[in-house]
Amino acid sequence: MRFLPLTSEYRGASFTVVESQRRYITPLLLALVAVETADFMFALDSIPASFAITPDPFIVFTSNVFAMLGIRSLYFLLAGVMTRFHYLGAGLALVLGSSA
Repeated sequence: MRFLPLTSEYRGASFTVVESQRRYITPLLLALVAVETADFMFALDSIPASFAITPDPFIVFTSNVFAMLGIRSLYFLLAGVMTRFHYLGAGLALVLGSSA
């Protein structure tokens, strides 16, 4: 709290709040930073494993960029719109069946 003014409780979905003309961060922002730091460390840690699978640096680079960008957020986006993909099962079956 000495370096960054921090509130003691969450304030809904807000990362920052203004109280008495001073901006404070909420614990939600700290949680987000912790999760994103873990994502970055996981992506950094997976570089040697990616090179063990393929020697192609482009594949290693792009896979780690996507890991750092947070594929998790894309999952939540897709989870919210899954009801709109009426023919997803049939399309996947067709694509996977034709590649065999």
